[in-house]
Formats: sequence, structure tokens, C-alpha cells
Amino acid sequence: MKNIIYILLSLFAIAFGAVGCSDFMEFPPAATFNRDSVFSKYTNAERLVYDMYSRPVPLNIDTRSFGTGGTRFNGGSFASAVTDEGQAFHVQSGYHVQQYYKGNVDASFSASWTSSYHGEDDYLEKWKTIRKAYILLENIDRVPDATLEQKERIKGEAKLMIATVYFEMFKRYGGVPIVRKAFTGAESEEEINLPRATLQETYDFIDGLLTDVINNYDSYIPANYTQLPHEFGRFPMAFAYALRARFYLYAASPLYNTDKSYSDALGENSNLICFMNYDKERWKKAADAATEAINYCTANGFALVDSPEGRDNANNYTTANIEYPSKGNTEVIWGTLQSANGNNWQYFTLVRGLPGTYGYATNMAPLNQVERYELDMDTPGNYRDWNQQLSFETGIASTDDPADAKVKLAAAARKAYEGLDPRFYASIAYNGVDDYGKWGPLGDIDMADAVDDTGKLLSDKHGQCSESKQRTTILHFVRKFTRGYEGRESSMKPLNIYMRMAELYLIRAEALNNYSGPSQQVYDDLNILRTRSGMCNVKATTDVEEMNEIIAHERNIELYYEDHRWFDLRRTLKSAEYIPVMVYKVQIRKWYHTSSDKFPYKITYDKVEYEKRYWSDHWYMNPFPKSEINKFYGLVQNPGW
Repeated sequence: MKNIIYILLSLFAIAFGAVGCSDFMEFPPAATFNRDSVFSKYTNAERLVYDMYSRPVPLNIDTRSFGTGGTRFNGGSFASAVTDEGQAFHVQSGYHVQQYYKGNVDASFSASWTSSYHGEDDYLEKWKTIRKAYILLENIDRVPDATLEQKERIKGEAKLMIATVYFEMFKRYGGVPIVRKAFTGAESEEEINLPRATLQETYDFIDGLLTDVINNYDSYIPANYTQLPHEFGRFPMAFAYALRARFYLYAASPLYNTDKSYSDALGENSNLICFMNYDKERWKKAADAATEAINYCTANGFALVDSPEGRDNANNYTTANIEYPSKGNTEVIWGTLQSANGNNWQYFTLVRGLPGTYGYATNMAPLNQVERYELDMDTPGNYRDWNQQLSFETGIASTDDPADAKVKLAAAARKAYEGLDPRFYASIAYNGVDDYGKWGPLGDIDMADAVDDTGKLLSDKHGQCSESKQRTTILHFVRKFTRGYEGRESSMKPLNIYMRMAELYLIRAEALNNYSGPSQQVYDDLNILRTRSGMCNVKATTDVEEMNEIIAHERNIELYYEDHRWFDLRRTLKSAEYIPVMVYKVQIRKWYHTSSDKFPYKITYDKVEYEKRYWSDHWYMNPFPKSEINKFYGLVQNPGW
């Protein structure tokens, strides 16, 4: 604990952003103040509040530089890239997500965060955030020009921040040391050598904080920021309700809610990673919390984004995932903001090979994910069959203008993707997509390798974005977070949405189903999300496990690439089933009768094996950094690490 305690010390120097911010979380260069200066006036203390919000949770869209500066997995891959819904560029070995594909993960490499290696989580960064929260909590009453309302609001936010960070540790590590104050450096060894708390103790600590905030700070923390757009990014009270629902869902899930942990390696210490009992009532508690959150949110201006004209084109879905409340997003409950002109982020999802720009190919979608999008029909559960070759005539004449021929080729290419769940088009960029920046309408999204009728590759005719030209074997790219802004990402401020209303309906559906079976409320919660995206109702069933599969499918589609699937599979103990699978790619070819032909006459798609992923059961929990274990203050490592 000593390194953590060092982080948690109330140091005299606290660095944070200076004044003059017109937008919340948009900081100018940092300045340094001692603690007396920080709490000498409200505007100084408010800057520390802003700093507390800088990186409280792992970011998907991270504007820090690669290398020692930041970015998850050292390349901008989201956590979803570790699962069967994502993929990172195989050629770039510096993308540390590749280590998961190979099973080459240990506690000092990709599963932790050091100056050299970045994994899924930055464990020590969490203690820095907790330190800032406690410093605020313990000192805000000293500010002479702050009103009671301002002081109490900051106290509530600080407590909610501690609960948030502890939940993020709970879901990754199980029980963790519980710190209840900012340390001064005068503490004894006994005081600072805190043991690792049990899962139940950690649960009780988080639950107590959330209950405290909800019961005692409702009149101080704004319910939402509709009337305070310049403060969007700070916690609204709605977030306390929403986080409690998510927290209870995790606690009710099989990874934690069991009398036998996934590993017996810890023996009598197994209570560090599970409750050591199964309690069905935990599911009811999660369902009730979700209902409370939905009711509170809807009573205070939050709502699913659902305009009739935004259903069939998935514009509702896009607004819910990338826009700010000022642009019609009534669904976002809380998210973290990033600078519009930060490093790298615009390249994390951009199609690789486009003229005039560059894509890192850190976040792509394997065919496994594409296959999971249903056909948009009047009955549920129908899918495109990718197990046989798809072939489409291009309709290009030899006399066509080359520009017109490109557009015709793109139109033929899109036929493989016609008629899918509208959320597919909002989530994934594919061959021939026509609404992708300035390139789509021109037919520039050409991912096809060129071959003649003998199967010979025609290198001078390959598509600009093809596997042969760009080495990107997975030819589907995540577009969910930049749809409509491709090529002009600098005009948007990237928003890492942490929670939105859609998740609350999914939480309630899952919790109710596991408590009392597929009730009408379960169907209503699933169908309200499908309806707003132009899809028919889910399949009817009376079987709890079949309904769990339907709910898991809806979470995969609705929350695609939002940092859920890796943790969903772990908390439901499904990782061993869905992670070590064969990942498929699509081989795209445009065919010429001979190499002298000007234009291709057909385009084909073939499902091809790409790689077999790896899973080990000790991955159900993150490891603590080896550097912390090696300090020998008694931190018990998670099983298998």
C-alpha cells in the first residue's frame, strides 16, 4: 500500500488547470498552487474540482500521445478490441491489445499500466483521483467566499467520484484496500498498511457512499445540466442513481454473486473476489435500482433519443452516442470530455487508406460482429448468411466514365450489407459505404482486392483501402463515435459517454429476468430500444436462459464498443465461451475477365478464418500491478497472476 499511500498524501503542491475556460474540462496549461492557496477562494478550489474530473475512468477516446503519455493498450484500442466484437491492426505489434490475442499477458505487461506498457486499466491513476476527491472533501469548508450550496455540492461530487472509482476497481479487481481520508504523511505504519478489503466490505463502502449522496445531496447537485451547459461533464444527481443500478447489476452477476469463486487458488481469501454466497435478492435490488434511476431521470429531463424520423436511419442512435445535450442528446447521463484538437484520437477509428488522411486501424470489427446484426424484418432472429459466397454484378459498362464506374462499384459493394438493423450502419464502416465523409459519395471506400478470372492478383487495380494495399485484414471499421464527422473530426469535441439511458433499460431487463423470468416489463424494456432504432420486437420466450441470451445480444448491439462487452462476458462468466473463438474476416474481391479490362464486372465476399483467440480463466479478474505486489505490504494478488 505504500506507493498508493504516497499517491494519496495531501502534498503541498497540487497541479491543475488555470482559469479562463469557456468549456468545462477544456484546460489551459497547468499552474501549481499550495493547498492554502487552493482553498483561499472558490475559483481556485473549483479548478481542483475540474482536475478531479480529468481522467476518473479509463477513456476510450483518449487524446494523450502514444507511448509514455497515455492511450489505452498503447495504441488507442478500446476495451472492446479484446473481445469478439473488435480487432486491432495485426501488423502493429506496438498495440498491446495484441498480447491478449496471443495469451501473452502478465501482471507487469498489458494487464497493468506503466511508463512502458499500457493495458486495459491504469490502477495507480485511480488512487490519484481518490486523493483529489478526499482533499476537496476535507478542505472545501475552508473556502471563505464559497456559499453553503457550493460547498455541499462539491462534497457530494467528491463522494460520488470516490464511489465511481471504487466501482471501477470493484468490477476489475474485486475487493481493494479501503481508504477513508487523505493521508498527511504523519500516519504510522499500521495506519497506512491497509489490508485488501473483502468483496463484501468493498461493496458496503461503495453502497454507503452512493446512499449518502442520493439521500443527502439532492438539493445541492443539479439533477441534470440542461440549464447549465457550460458545466456539462460534472456529475448530475441522475448519475448517482444510474451508477447504483449498474453497481447492483454487477453485484448480482455470477462472477461475484456465488458461494464458489471461479478459482479456488485463494482458498480462505476467496472472499476477496466473490461474496461467498448466492443471494437471488441481489437481482431484485438491481431491478429496483434501475426503476428508481429511470423514474428519476425521466422526471428530470432525461429521455431516450427517439424521434420518428430518426428511427430507420439510426440517427436517434447516433445522436445518443456522440452528441451533447445542447445538440439534442437527452440520453447521456454522464460522460468525460476531451479536447477537439488532441493527439491521435481522430485516427483511432478512421478507415485506413483514404486519400489525404490516415487511419491507425486500432478499432475494427471482425465478421463475427457483423454477423450478429439482424436483418430488418417484421420477425426477429433473421440473419444474413455469410457462410456462402456473396456475389454481385457491378453493372459497369466499358464506356462508363471512371468516376461513374467508381460509384457503380460502390453501389454493388453495398449490396452485401443491405437490409440490416439500422444500428449497423451507425456503428460500422464497410466496403462501398456512401455516407462516409467526402469519400463515400465518390466511391472512394474501395476495400476490394483486384483479380482476373484465373485468380491472379492485379496489383495496379486494388482498391485504395484494400487488404493488399493497406494490410488491414479485418475490413470493417468502427464509426460509431464519429458518424457524420468523418474527415472533419476537429469540428467535434469527443465525448466518452460513461452512462446513458439505454443502459438502464437493459439493466432492468436483465435483473428482472434473472429474478422472476421473462415478464412483460422485460419485453417492454428491450423493445423500447429496438423501436427507436426501427427494429421489430424481440422474440417471445418463457425460458430464462434463452431470454438471457436475447438480452446479451441486445447489449452487444445497443452498447457496441462502449466498453461493456469485455466486462459483461466476465461478470456473467461467459468469457470462456465467447473470447477463445475463431475470429473471421471477409475476403473482398473485384473481378476482371482479363488484366486489360478497365472495370470489374462483379464483386464477391468470402468468409475466411483469421485467427483463434485466447482465453485463460485467471483473466476473470485484473491483476494488481506487480510493482505493488513486490512491495510486500500484504496486497493479495488475484488468482493466476
